[in-house]
Amino acid sequence: MATGKRLINMVDWTKIRNDFPPLTRTINGRPVVYLDSACMALKPRQVINAMNEYYEQYPACGGRSIHRFGEEVSNAYHEARVKFARFLNAAEEAECIWTRNATESLNIVASSVKLPKGSKIITTSLEHHSGSLPFVERAKRDGLKIEIVKAQSDGTFNIEDWKKAIDRNTSLVSIVHSSNVTGTVAPMKEIVEIAHDRGTLVMSDDAQYAPHHPLDVQKLDVDFSAISAHKMCGPSGMGVLYGKLEHLKSMNMFLYGGDTVSDVRFENGVIIPEYLPPPEKFEAGLQNYAGAIGAGAAAEYLQAIGMHEIEKYERSLLDIALKRLCDMKHVQILGTKDINIKTGLVTFLVDTVSSAHDVATFLNDEFNVMVRSGWHCVGPFHYQMGIDPKKGTVRASFYLYNNRKDVDTFLSGLEALIEASK
Repeated sequence: MATGKRLINMVDWTKIRNDFPPLTRTINGRPVVYLDSACMALKPRQVINAMNEYYEQYPACGGRSIHRFGEEVSNAYHEARVKFARFLNAAEEAECIWTRNATESLNIVASSVKLPKGSKIITTSLEHHSGSLPFVERAKRDGLKIEIVKAQSDGTFNIEDWKKAIDRNTSLVSIVHSSNVTGTVAPMKEIVEIAHDRGTLVMSDDAQYAPHHPLDVQKLDVDFSAISAHKMCGPSGMGVLYGKLEHLKSMNMFLYGGDTVSDVRFENGVIIPEYLPPPEKFEAGLQNYAGAIGAGAAAEYLQAIGMHEIEKYERSLLDIALKRLCDMKHVQILGTKDINIKTGLVTFLVDTVSSAHDVATFLNDEFNVMVRSGWHCVGPFHYQMGIDPKKGTVRASFYLYNNRKDVDTFLSGLEALIEASK
């Protein structure tokens, strides 16, 4: 594992690329061009090795057995939480709860946070379904009001809309920090300030933001944050729920069972449990120890490179791609073209091709360029923009292991498709 901080002019991006085994593959004599990191990021050897070490050296239960293997996995599991808390600059490691993914993190908050009767929840038309549906269903379940703030056509938000929407009756806001469709970054700091001024909690969906930008939860002052490890070079099936400790303590439990209790008494025919505080409060049952260790290794890997450096590098690739795409006839870009308020992805339509899936298939089959096609689990914004979700849009997403050649191959493939489809 590389340690220590690197400066931007010292980062060897070619060396970093070599950390990712899948990029050494060739298919039909062509190198792989992986531009689907917004869906699933590739894993560096450092993460793979950390997980393999668990399975090969101490594959036991954490927090249960007192033998050496049990002690080693307990220590590694704890250290992984410390690494992730450091990555987020959480005030305490107990504020980081291991989950299966950002979806579960969002559902825990939607189901378990205590909200006043008759109060209002706010979400947006730009949310991933996981960022809106749990709160829509909570509102239905408890008779709460729900309001949708519409994103503008370029994927940005008008701060005046938030000032109007968030009132004294608003108990919770759920908002995507960086859109997985438009790539636009929400003015989260301003929204949090407005919300807190009116006594409102804020849930930030950081699944797309955390892998690509510095995320300081204390500076942002957000109440909750949902993160998926698989989008930030970590293993699949692992996520993190960050929550301010005071909120986590007051929330209802999500699951009950082993590892959540300090004592379970049996008195006069009655079972009486005494539950543990966070993080154990939300981590019932046997945990994904290898996954947590891998997630901690991923956080450490990204921190060693530097999130500011990653952000700048991705934007340099995005800048090249956007300038070329803007000059292409028959290409319609979804979202703002301002790279300063955008994560390293671009979503688009090709008007000479009937379906986004046909674009993705051509790029994959002819150029080994792997992009995402579909509605990206953001149906409402597609409907808002008058785009048939069944035909979908195409998304190319860049990450720290991509390079200029990847961008050029992608653009050449797109040009070839447009020429062939006229």
